[in-house]
Amino acid sequence: MRKTISSIMLALCVSFTFYNCEYRDDLVGNWRGPSQLNSNGRGGASCFVIDDMAYFVGGRGYIKSEAYFLDTWQFDPEHNSWKQYASVPAEKGRYYGVAFAATGADGKTKGYYGTGMGKSAELFKDFYEFDPEGMTQVSGTTGTVKELPGVWVATDSLPGEPIYGMVGFTINGVGYVGAGQTKNQGYANTYYSYNPDKPQGERWQIVEHINPAKRCFGSVFVIDNRAYIVGGIGNGNYVRDFERFDPSVDKGDFRWYKITQDFVYDYRINEYSKIYRQQAAAFSINGRGYLCCGLTSGAKSDVWEYVPYTGRDNMGVWHEVCSFEGSQRYAGQGFATSYGVGYVGMGMIGTGKDQQYDDLWEFHPNEDYDKRPAR
Repeated sequence: MRKTISSIMLALCVSFTFYNCEYRDDLVGNWRGPSQLNSNGRGGASCFVIDDMAYFVGGRGYIKSEAYFLDTWQFDPEHNSWKQYASVPAEKGRYYGVAFAATGADGKTKGYYGTGMGKSAELFKDFYEFDPEGMTQVSGTTGTVKELPGVWVATDSLPGEPIYGMVGFTINGVGYVGAGQTKNQGYANTYYSYNPDKPQGERWQIVEHINPAKRCFGSVFVIDNRAYIVGGIGNGNYVRDFERFDPSVDKGDFRWYKITQDFVYDYRINEYSKIYRQQAAAFSINGRGYLCCGLTSGAKSDVWEYVPYTGRDNMGVWHEVCSFEGSQRYAGQGFATSYGVGYVGMGMIGTGKDQQYDDLWEFHPNEDYDKRPAR
């Protein structure tokens, strides 16, 4: 009898746990904002975070006609303020580049930005290193000289062809980039790590022992020092592979693990086809990943939360949470801080005039939407 009761209690616990993981009737979370960039709206910018300060670089906007940027803007979450930093010293502006932060042996963290697409669909493979300390002298239009904080210098170009639409992320102070699209080889699935302590010409290394899906315009978030890569397009279709990269595993299936190759089949819920998208913003907070906005047949504003290592076969579970409160958009950027707050901003609804955004919204995952505190 005792065994029977124990079995029933275990079954009930498993059942309730599975239910709580699989379904969420209330759309939780709350967006606050917006904060506005002190410059032109832009889509396809890139972003990295150093010491909880976010840096937005590049992008495409509109100034009388289409414009491709190289400027750098720091967002300070604590003071909800923007500050202009030195521009990237590249010859041509671009969007759909990639960025990450990496920490050297001296313990100093720097930002990195490169690749992307410019005017007339020109592609790039050059890369630049950013030090938020120091100053850069800039000549004004009237011949005056002023100083902007931050210093950019050229570093090793990415190996291979010029490319755009890559994903970039940081794990344990190491920067990674991968995927994207080139003109000759098409959709890519090669990933590289960057080591700032190596001599020039040796800083990029191919990440071995992986076989990820080819994709362009994918999204990535990092949970517990593992990167989760989702979405994008490949060979003209939305990519259904959802993959996890764990650099602590030297080789084998668990270094680059395909959580699923088909959302609908593996999760057995047609609702999950809503996750397919490209150019979405992504970030992680407190062990959960978030996917926001993006593009399918049109720009989107829905938000999805991923809880790893739970549900059927420990594949993790996706929940739809409260919708993004800004305008629908794609090609925006997402990041999170150590304060447990996520951010999504910039992006676009098209490439014409007044179709790029200059706003930034903050996301609080545990706030009740109907009980928003005053800012």
